[in-house]
Amino acid sequence: MPTNNQSEDQRPVLYLFTPCNPCVRPYFERFMPEFRISDSHLGADAALMISSAAIYDVSEGCGFNELTPLRDSSEFARHEHDFRERCLQCGLTPTVLRCAPIVCTGMTGWVRDLAGKIARGTFIALAGNEARRSVVHAVSLPDAARAVIGCDDTFNVTDTVDPLLSDLADALAWRIAQKRIFSIPARWYRILFGKKKLADIGRSLTFSCEKLRSSGLYNPVSVVDYLKTHVYDESSL
Repeated sequence: MPTNNQSEDQRPVLYLFTPCNPCVRPYFERFMPEFRISDSHLGADAALMISSAAIYDVSEGCGFNELTPLRDSSEFARHEHDFRERCLQCGLTPTVLRCAPIVCTGMTGWVRDLAGKIARGTFIALAGNEARRSVVHAVSLPDAARAVIGCDDTFNVTDTVDPLLSDLADALAWRIAQKRIFSIPARWYRILFGKKKLADIGRSLTFSCEKLRSSGLYNPVSVVDYLKTHVYDESSL
């Protein structure tokens, strides 16, 4: 019969710090089984923070990398500082993933707002909209972590596709209930919703994931493809 020591979980412990994104923890617990996931740095063997690309002082544009200036008021800047200090105190190497908006069960932010509008039937698309947005699905985050964990560095994380906003909306509509989304031309959009909302729906915001991709070990899923093709059942997150 196994002794108490033999029956103990001998996997290394990963300190997973997820301020504002607790929804990602189940994905690490399922898809990174080589680690025991902990919310404490005490006794941990490795450390990872799920931060956000919202830390950058940008609201429009494409391909922003890790050297992009930070937003002074960003709560994530404070969280990153605290995370690194905590790791320094106990000899852990701090690895930070700055994620594009995360798509998953329990997601927050503008993607959740978009999904809510689609579910209520209140979202109307802009015809011919070429705006792109970086996103990432939570199932890809353990893969990103494996690629760089143990590096004292910061990495942007996206699905590397940067889908058209219209394609993302269509995929969410398909996932919600195979809903149809109606679109109207810019002229009518401006009349109905105003110049500000027209400008907002027409802006691109994407982030470069090249630093992470250069590891050669990161193979994310396309958010749009995943939403349209993944078979959701009782075991799905």
